[in-house]
Amino acid sequence: MKRLTLYFSLIFTALNFSLFGVNLCRADEGRTVTHSEINWSELAIKDVEAAYQLSVINHPGMHDVRNPGFAKQLEKAKQEGLKLAVKAHSSQGFAAAIARFRTVLQDGHAGAIDTLPSELKPQRSWPGFSTVWRGDALKVYYSELDTVAKGDKLVSCDNTAINTLLVERVFRYYGEVEQPGSWWNHGWRLTIDDGNPFLSPLNHCTFEKADGSVYSLKLNWRIRPDDVSGKLKHAYNGDKLPIELNWPLKDIAWISMPTYAPNEQQQADYQTMLSAIEQQHDKLMQAKAVVLDLRHNQGGSSMWSEQIASALWGSEQFKYGRYKLHKNTQVWWRTSKGNTDYFGDVVASYDTASPWYQWLKTTHESMQAAYEKGEQFYVEIVSAEQQAMPKNASQFTTPVYVIVPGQCASACLDALDSFKLFANTQLVGAPSSTDSTYMEVRLETLPSGFAKVILPIKVYVNRPREKGFYYQPDIKFNELEWTTQALVKMIAEL
Repeated sequence: MKRLTLYFSLIFTALNFSLFGVNLCRADEGRTVTHSEINWSELAIKDVEAAYQLSVINHPGMHDVRNPGFAKQLEKAKQEGLKLAVKAHSSQGFAAAIARFRTVLQDGHAGAIDTLPSELKPQRSWPGFSTVWRGDALKVYYSELDTVAKGDKLVSCDNTAINTLLVERVFRYYGEVEQPGSWWNHGWRLTIDDGNPFLSPLNHCTFEKADGSVYSLKLNWRIRPDDVSGKLKHAYNGDKLPIELNWPLKDIAWISMPTYAPNEQQQADYQTMLSAIEQQHDKLMQAKAVVLDLRHNQGGSSMWSEQIASALWGSEQFKYGRYKLHKNTQVWWRTSKGNTDYFGDVVASYDTASPWYQWLKTTHESMQAAYEKGEQFYVEIVSAEQQAMPKNASQFTTPVYVIVPGQCASACLDALDSFKLFANTQLVGAPSSTDSTYMEVRLETLPSGFAKVILPIKVYVNRPREKGFYYQPDIKFNELEWTTQALVKMIAEL
């Protein structure tokens, strides 16, 4: 079965949807309501309660016998969200309540997200420097202060260790605290102020330089200049390469895959790259290394990584490896009315000539039939067709290094599953993110119009990669700079 993971493309769509504006129309009085008159607490309470109720009705976890604690966890998420909602008197208080509802669930495929337009958000403040998490420390990436240098390590702030502050201040509203990848993704948030009214800005911090010397600094928070964003462009994942096969060195091939949710042009780029892999396969067989670059990748469709794996290691060898891995896996589709109707809309949006169409149509018809029978799930077998063992092992034995960023989840994790089927693959970089077993997300707008609930519509059963599992790098890369130049140098030295 071809698996279509819609989560990240849907999230991006949600973040760009057209809101009804800053001024809310009040039909009963025939006038508009200004930002200052919006009752943010009322909106937050209604949205948290609606997100909870929609999750009760549609989330697979409510009927998942393998996760008996889900209903209690969802209730806790509601209560934690409401604690902040009743005290939310600004747009950022509203956003914090929505974020708290999400983080209690500790699942990137569930919860809710705010979709506040920039006009309703305060300008971001900073203390004159920015930070990133690398390995086991929070380090300065960029500074406009004479006293603070790039590479300096934050030891503590306000007499509290940095790790404790991250747990109490960052992971209360973002990410998943038990995931090392989340520390890479969200560590930078400790030294910015987005206007969260439930957090007071830090007052002073202690730093450690590379030579071991220590110094302290009183923080002076101010609006971060617009031009700082350009200075931070490479702080997260390094530079973003196009989808292509190139040779930065004569004996090192670089296959860049910054997304598995490609637009029309990027889909064409994937086809061009697959053709290049086929045409240059003999050269790849003789290379010193092949690098699969997943920087910036936030998931999409697993189809693209499966095609890359087939092109490199051989179609028969990949299909057999994947069959052995997933032969006991099932997908249970939650057949609520909302989920089933949504999937019908997905089918209607696809061209009948699409390679996805028949699977989508069959899945929707099966969901509809289960719904009409009053069944909570339609059960799909992932690997119904048995694959025979290939006569020969894969002849592609060139060392393969997969560059893994901390946010690698969803279809990006599926890619790691595929590439790690083969013994010549090593992971380089950061710990990956994780997936729960709940996948295939859809979004619904909440009553305020300023947030959306995240609703997974399927659950994996007997998936080899268990809930919460993340990949540790075989080769750690904890350097500040994750640019292609820095990574090529590291790979060449290996």
